[in-house]
Amino acid sequence: MQITADKTNEIVEKIKKMAKYKDVQIPDETIQSLVDLACPVSKNLADLEKRVREKIHNITALYLGEMDYKKAMDEFRQVKNNPHALKEFAQQQLTCHASTKERGHDLANLYQQLFDRIGHCKCIADFACGLHPLGLPFMALPLDTGYYAYDLNKTRVDFLNVFITEQGYTGGCFHQDILTSPPSIHFDAAFFFKEAHRFEKRQPGVMRTFLDSINASKIVVSLPLQSLGTSSELSPKYEKTLHEYTTERGWLFSSFTHGNEIFYIIDKRHL
Repeated sequence: MQITADKTNEIVEKIKKMAKYKDVQIPDETIQSLVDLACPVSKNLADLEKRVREKIHNITALYLGEMDYKKAMDEFRQVKNNPHALKEFAQQQLTCHASTKERGHDLANLYQQLFDRIGHCKCIADFACGLHPLGLPFMALPLDTGYYAYDLNKTRVDFLNVFITEQGYTGGCFHQDILTSPPSIHFDAAFFFKEAHRFEKRQPGVMRTFLDSINASKIVVSLPLQSLGTSSELSPKYEKTLHEYTTERGWLFSSFTHGNEIFYIIDKRHL
């Protein structure tokens, strides 16, 4: 079906004002892109809106849990200069979101494994970050590291921007759709954790295009070994896609597991 620009704007505004998404403040460009994708397969306006709302449900993943950002902001500022208390705070807050909760408590070991493999990184991207930047106190990164996180949830972004910058790191957290507006900054490493399957639900087959848009020397993609709450295995399908992608370009490809998560490292050095 085809709709006018006015009708598209009407749908975008309607969804933005829905109680469920009002605080999230999803970027207009995100909703617009979903409308554009849904139009060719929608029967009518009601069907179009339904399809767009289903996509937003998957993209925002509010069903995985949210924290009280105002309270968390106050608590963070009380502990930010106390390394031990900061780690306790971060660990507690990570349990508010199912995706980071299932990563467990052995975060220092996880990041040691990760950085042993990817090496020193002066500038890092954290795409579709969720609450993952709360892991910063466990990463043992120098404070002059640039850490650039990106997310669609404006309330989350505002909190994480404070969390990152008030610890002294450069960068911050940005309210930006990384699919429609990928950052132009060059990163030593880009993290894309537990989001590949949701990206595919947003736009099937988009992973290669997205990976091509990432300006980074190394890309680390992670997936749960089993889909949350089910016995469904996600990794074989995506491992095949990522391995084919890197093989075509002659890049290095490796992986390691930690708990219920597998990490794929795409290293753009040539074989």
